[in-house]
Amino acid sequence: MTMGPPNETTWLRLRHRLSPSTGEHLLRAYTSRDGRTWTAGGAWTLLADSRIPVGLSSMGRGGTTAEFDCVRVRRP
Repeated sequence: MTMGPPNETTWLRLRHRLSPSTGEHLLRAYTSRDGRTWTAGGAWTLLADSRIPVGLSSMGRGGTTAEFDCVRVRRP
């Protein structure tokens, strides 16, 4: 799904929480054009026993490219 408007540089963030009542994984994506102001995008709910692999993809029009220069995964 599309998250927010692209820019020459676009920051991406994926936030993970556990539902206290069900143990399900709650994930929401965010994008930013300046690294300070964030726009919430799509949200997903995964079963409590799900594994959560992290991946990046770019789905622009033909002839477009994407470069990822930094990926960090942090645990709270």
